[in-house]
Parts: sequence; C-alpha cells; structure tokens
Amino acid sequence: MTDSLRLLPMVQAPPPTVPAVFERIAVVGLGLVGGSIALAARKAWPASLVIGVDRNAVLERAMIRHAVDVASEDLVIISDADLVVLATPPEAALEIIPILDRTLASDAVITDVGSMKGEVARAARALPPRLPFVGGHPLTDETDGGIDDARSSLFAGRPWLLVDETRERPDVTAKLVEFVEGLGATPVTLASVADHDRLVSFLRSRRSAPDDDRSAQV
Repeated sequence: MTDSLRLLPMVQAPPPTVPAVFERIAVVGLGLVGGSIALAARKAWPASLVIGVDRNAVLERAMIRHAVDVASEDLVIISDADLVVLATPPEAALEIIPILDRTLASDAVITDVGSMKGEVARAARALPPRLPFVGGHPLTDETDGGIDDARSSLFAGRPWLLVDETRERPDVTAKLVEFVEGLGATPVTLASVADHDRLVSFLRSRRSAPDDDRSAQV
C-alpha cells in the first residue's frame, strides 16, 4: 500500500518591513507635489506618521485620500517632526523658515521642493545646527495641479535634485538620498545653488528647443 501524496498548505510570509528613514514626516503644502510626497511616503513607510499642513479645504481632501495621518492649518502640529518638507511657493517658505526654530521641539531635517533656490537657501542659513537644511527639487512630468491630482507614482524614475551647500552633515544628505529613493525618484546631489541653477537653466533651454523630448519638467 502506497501513501498518497498530501499537499500541505503553504504559509505565506509577510512582506519585509522597510525601516523608516524618518518616523514623523511633515509636509507643509499639499498641492500636486506635496500631496504626492505624502502619498508616496505613506506607501513606502506605513509605520511612519505623515503630518499635513495646509488650508482646511485642502486638508479635508487629503484626509479623504488617506494622504496624511494627521493635519492642521496650524504649523504647531509639526512640532515633533523629524523631517519637514516645505512644499509651498518660495514666498511662503520664506515666511515659515524663520519660525521653525521655535516651532520644532526636537532635531529635524528641513528640505524644500522649489525650483527657485537662492532666497530659500540664504534664509535657511540662519537655522540652528539642530535643523540642517538641504534643498530639494523633484523634476516631474507635471507641475500644475492640486491634492486631487496627486499620486504616489509621480516621482517614479524621475530625477530629484538635492543641494547640500554646507556639506557639514553628510549623514543628513545620506538620509535624504534614502528618502528620495524610497519615493521612487533618482537622487542627484549638487554642491551649490549655482550648480543647481545652471542645471535647471540647461534643462529649461532643452525643454524650449523644438526637438526636445520634454523628458524633465522644472
């Protein structure tokens, strides 16, 4: 008598947990780019807390889309963040940067997403050492839109410029590189605002050329 072959049920292992680069991510400004950062961060690191700051009407849409975990119009909500992404127009970022020191209760990394780097970078130099600033600039196929247009795949395979002028905290830049990669983008580290502006100027000139394939919007 031969034993019949019995197939045992296979227990599927849970997917590996990716360690969070930042545990408390604050996104100030939830338009197309900021909203997409929030969605991509929640997808990449489900255990991280994503904090949103914007107008109430925008925050309601962000909550409906599960782009953020907590939200408020009041900047005080970011007090415990360990990463602050300024996804606002440059003029709004210039108003926020001077109050970050008294708003943030602990050490945090500060970055932005704007294509205009000069004034923001100069303002960030006044931040205390516990709030290191590294400029950021994702290059995407789309530049216009709001929270309803945001999607977690916006940065997939796209360049993301990181401008580290001081180079005093390579650990901070390394964490931002890891963060950007987690969002699906390809980080490109630059040493100065001048390098950034030259590259952006070159990309804009290519975009305006007749035969340009418009592969990178700035």
